Amino acid sequence: MIKVWLAAAAALALATSVAAQETPAAPPPAPSEPPITRYTPLAPIPLGDTLLSLPTSHIPSTGTWEIKFTHRFNQSLDQGDGSERLHSLFGLDSNADVGIGLSYAPTRDLQFSLTRSNALDDIELAAKYVVFQEALAIPFSTAVRVGGDFRTEAGLKDRSSIFGQLILSRQFGNRAEVFLLPTYVTDAGRSVNGEESTALFEHAFNVPIGAAFQIRPGLSVVGELIPENHDLPDSMHADFAWALGLKRAIGGHYFEILLTNSNATHVDQYVTSTYQGTGLARGDIHLGFNIERRFGSRW
Repeated sequence: MIKVWLAAAAALALATSVAAQETPAAPPPAPSEPPITRYTPLAPIPLGDTLLSLPTSHIPSTGTWEIKFTHRFNQSLDQGDGSERLHSLFGLDSNADVGIGLSYAPTRDLQFSLTRSNALDDIELAAKYVVFQEALAIPFSTAVRVGGDFRTEAGLKDRSSIFGQLILSRQFGNRAEVFLLPTYVTDAGRSVNGEESTALFEHAFNVPIGAAFQIRPGLSVVGELIPENHDLPDSMHADFAWALGLKRAIGGHYFEILLTNSNATHVDQYVTSTYQGTGLARGDIHLGFNIERRFGSRW
C-alpha cells in the first residue's frame, strides 16, 4: 500500500512539473505612459513649422524630413479692368515667385532648413530650436531661429544677411494660437538705382505677428501681419504686409492657399515691409499657395 501511495505521489509531481512547463509565461507588463504633469506639453494645433511665410514654434518629430514648395503670383487681383483680370485668370497666368525648401529635425526640438527663392536667387539657411513648450505650468512656447540669406543673382551688392528671430506663441484651448516674432536682420531689403541694387537697411528690426484658428480638425484659418518699418526713408512710402489663408493638414501633408500683398517668403525680404525695392501697398492682392510634405517614421 505504501508503494502505491509513493507511486501516485510521484505521478502527481511529474504531471504538475509537465503542466508547469507547458503553461506559457505571462507577457511582461506593457510600459506605462509617462504621467501627465503640469509640465507636459500641450497637444499642438496642426500648423507645421510655418504659418504662411512666417515660422512657427512647432517642430516635427526626430528624424523627420520635410520638402516645401511656395508659389506667389506676381499680378495683383486689382490690376486691370474686369476683362483683363478674367483674361489673365486673376493673375494665374502671370509669372510667379517660386521657392523650394528642405528641412530636417535631427534631434528633439532642433530643426535645420534650406530654402531657395527665385527672387534674387535668394538662399536661406536656418536653424530653429524650441526652448520651452507651452504647458499648464508654462504660459507660452518659446523658440529661437538663426541663420543667413545669400542672394546669388548677378549684379547685386550686399549679397549676404544674417538674422535672428525669437518666436513666442500661446494657444487658447485646442483651436487658436497667436505668434509674436521679434526679428533682426542685417543688410535687408533692396535699394534699386538704375542697374545697381544694394541693401536698403544695414540693420533692420521688426515684430511680425501671426494667428491661427482651427475651424475643424485639420483645417485652420491663418493670418500674418508685418508692421510698416518706420525706419524707411521718406522717399519710400510702404504699408504693412498682410497675408490670409486656409491651411489643411492631412497625413504628412500641409496644403495652404492664400491672399497677400507681399510675395516675400525669406527673412531678409519681409522684415522691411518692402519687396524687390518697392514699398508695399495694402490694397494689392496676390494669390499664392504652399505645399509641404513630411517624410519619416513619425511626423
